[in-house]
Amino acid sequence: MPLEPLKSFLNNEKPSKILLHAPDGLKPLYLCLKKNIPSNIEVYYSSSPGYGACDIPLWEAEALGADGIVHIGHLEYPFKRLGNLGRKILYLPVYFNRLLSSEFLESISIHLKAKGFTALSVSSTVVEAKIRGQLAEYLSIKGFKIYEVEQPVLGCFYTPVTVLDERVDAHLLIAGGLFHHLGAYLSLRKPLVSIDPYRQSVMNYSREFAKYLQKRLYLVSKVKNSPMRTLGIIIGGLPGQYRPHMVEALKERAARKGYEAYVISSTYLTMDRLIAIDNSLKLDFYVVTSCPRLPIDDLSGFYKPVLTPGEFEAVLEGKEEYVFPW
Repeated sequence: MPLEPLKSFLNNEKPSKILLHAPDGLKPLYLCLKKNIPSNIEVYYSSSPGYGACDIPLWEAEALGADGIVHIGHLEYPFKRLGNLGRKILYLPVYFNRLLSSEFLESISIHLKAKGFTALSVSSTVVEAKIRGQLAEYLSIKGFKIYEVEQPVLGCFYTPVTVLDERVDAHLLIAGGLFHHLGAYLSLRKPLVSIDPYRQSVMNYSREFAKYLQKRLYLVSKVKNSPMRTLGIIIGGLPGQYRPHMVEALKERAARKGYEAYVISSTYLTMDRLIAIDNSLKLDFYVVTSCPRLPIDDLSGFYKPVLTPGEFEAVLEGKEEYVFPW
């Protein structure tokens, strides 16, 4: 984690009170940062979750009177600049510094050649940015045509990678776990090669991800080919997830197609919250505009269809091609 931006932020913005915020896994870094903040600055520690750069607890800073927020783990959200309510936000990325072994690099090269891939995009989350550079350079030396995607992917943001679909044979994504790889699989049209740098392994999630896609297509088809006509459009309460223009556009287009839409606000949408609102309004299905990963990762087991904006677009326009997320 680079500390120089923190020093510049303190010198230039001169905050008197700071709120530290991080995803749960990075909250142990709070004490590290505290050691680098002068004692004349009051420091608060947010216990709120941090699911992305779109999820900054501005309301906590306002309640505390904090004139600065330091968010750990992400770069600034690319879709929408947060209205900072008079408070400055510093985004401090965290990088994984251990590089891939020479043996693993060679095994990746062998795997790609066996697949017949010669042109590839190489992308990563912000955490694996240094590994991305290492792997892109190594594969270039090995004779592959490499398009390194310097803008980090997010769970809802793969556009810098998808624009390369026509130029590459496959996309190589470096990230731990399933989360980012699943989003890439749903977004891309060319094959996905999943690299887990923590396991030092090329992961094959294709069978598991195909099940996700089949379920999403089933839900789209279920809504499209049914008499369902009432829906709830979830609008996010977090500043980075508040998309009023998208909500209004979906509501108007839904009305033209004979749907009746109810707009529902939600800061943190959970299964319990959705059950509570459904017990009240008893709608046919729901569309989540706040975070498109919620219908896929957290709410897929709900007893009524819960769609992403892209999936609802397919319903409205009768599209067969799956589009994620918007």
